[in-house]
Amino acid sequence: MSPEEIRSQLDQLERAAGYHALRFDGHQPLGGRVAVLSSAFNPPTLAHFAILEAARAIGDIGSVAAMLTTRNVAKDVHGAPLEHRVGMLLAEAPRAGFAVLTTNAARFVDQAAALTASVAATAFDFVAGYDTLIRLFDTRYYAEGAMRAELEGFFAAHRLIAVNRAGFGPPEIAAFLGQPGVRPFAHRIVVSEIEGSLAALSSTASREALAAGAGAPLSEPVRGYIRRHRLYGDR
Repeated sequence: MSPEEIRSQLDQLERAAGYHALRFDGHQPLGGRVAVLSSAFNPPTLAHFAILEAARAIGDIGSVAAMLTTRNVAKDVHGAPLEHRVGMLLAEAPRAGFAVLTTNAARFVDQAAALTASVAATAFDFVAGYDTLIRLFDTRYYAEGAMRAELEGFFAAHRLIAVNRAGFGPPEIAAFLGQPGVRPFAHRIVVSEIEGSLAALSSTASREALAAGAGAPLSEPVRGYIRRHRLYGDR
């Protein structure tokens, strides 16, 4: 699929009324519970793919998916255009065996509704690093007084797979899950872990390295896509 074709579909997604999700990979059936890593993928790094593999290793997970959010509660769109972020994921997907999705919903609670309505699967779980886990329980992202009810609805249907990030491992995650506002949902949160050097990787550092002509922690398919399309000032 060309970047222009991807862009056309993304434009339709953005114009759609309500929350929706699209699938861009080969559309093989998603089996069992699907673990979805929702991110900006700007660019997708080795850490993203390690997180997907950690989610895949959880016993009852049947499929994994990388989902690009065209709207983000914490970030503006900058760096690579969205169509190229999908393209980078599609470059890696055949080797790594994950589905490639997009959604026009920013919050997990809205993404859950978009996936349930738009993508055929039995059930969806969401994968989150420590920073995203904290935002899920931040009142700033909910209408006044609505957070508890929205989280109850979300966790009734979906689990959250919480993965370590730089400086925040399982002990920090466990401490957060013990906080009063989080504790009622802790039984629906599965803690997973990736290797420490991978947990420290970031897309921001990768963009900076590429702009400087240095190496970046990217898979060869993603690196090749960046070279072909001259993204991030890659030299």
